[in-house]
Amino acid sequence: MLQAPGGLGRRALVVRRADRVVRHARVQLALKGAFAAAAAWFVAARLLPDDVATYAYYAPLGAVIAIHPTVHRSMTEAGRNVAGIVLGAVIALLTEAVLGVSVLTVALVVAVGILAAGMRWLGSQGAWVPTAALLTLVVGSSDQQDYVLAYAGLTLMGAVLAVGVNLILPALPLQRSARSLTDLRDTLARELDALADYYCPPADSTSRTERSSQGHLDHLLGEMRSAVRESGEAADANRRARNKRETLRGLHRQAQALEQLGFLVQDLGLLLDDHDCGGGSLGSAPQVRLPAAQALRALANAVRAVTAGRSDVDLTATATDAVDHLATTLRAHPPDAVSHPDLLVTGTVVTALRRSLTVIHRGDEDDQFRA
Repeated sequence: MLQAPGGLGRRALVVRRADRVVRHARVQLALKGAFAAAAAWFVAARLLPDDVATYAYYAPLGAVIAIHPTVHRSMTEAGRNVAGIVLGAVIALLTEAVLGVSVLTVALVVAVGILAAGMRWLGSQGAWVPTAALLTLVVGSSDQQDYVLAYAGLTLMGAVLAVGVNLILPALPLQRSARSLTDLRDTLARELDALADYYCPPADSTSRTERSSQGHLDHLLGEMRSAVRESGEAADANRRARNKRETLRGLHRQAQALEQLGFLVQDLGLLLDDHDCGGGSLGSAPQVRLPAAQALRALANAVRAVTAGRSDVDLTATATDAVDHLATTLRAHPPDAVSHPDLLVTGTVVTALRRSLTVIHRGDEDDQFRA
């Protein structure tokens, strides 16, 4: 019996959506974490001696602690966690040997554990120091040495299984990096368009480009740094990264260029804001307003076209010509008492625009050097 075309289309749509869900980084992390925890529980509860299997729940706990998006972070966090557990256990064992178990020693091991948790090399896993100290003192008081060995050993086993799962099925979160870079690039381009409207506001006020807040730009810069750093970490000990080296290099080139452009655009916005708030009017030099707006919009188009750290040659050339024209106009414009402050500000704008173009050109020069 023939399948209706509509049925085939719906089935293909469902398959595409399911594939998109399964490929999502968080879904993949959840599946790997679930598998590692289940495997750790099976090994601890079914394959180890009964006296150790009593504490089998620590094995999946170790797997959950160690499962992270990248192999590098999994190994780092697993090592820190086990070190924190051992340190907390040592604090509890020494305290119990000297003072026994009492209300006082419970308070003491927690206090010492919290102090020890502040050591930088433990990172976020420092919280396990007072936890391990308290559990060793109270839960494992009947047989502390065996408890510590089971606690630390099973947690380590679960962590090793989680790291192994990450090694076999490594993640390479390139989509998050690409998305964060695109968001930042487009936002910087819109910001330049908005700054152009400072010089030449459009006739229709509703079509004026809105400025981004300083906090929003800072957030996008932070998100970009985090995503690109995660991609770099994910490439370590990752067999999938061998075929993505050029993509990774492009991400890092793009990140370097956009970070520098981000600082320049932010400084440019602050400059114009300070001048405006100080009583200056960017409209007092009409011969300069249009070339300034054109240069800003041309740079916005050039920034919008930057991909993998490489520029669009034509758009970058257009932006360079526009900035040169603005500089020529400034030199030809005779300053007076009214327009002089505005011309000084616009001269600083020219410098910022040229520095931005230098950043864009640098990515192309790096490519030529590698070639």
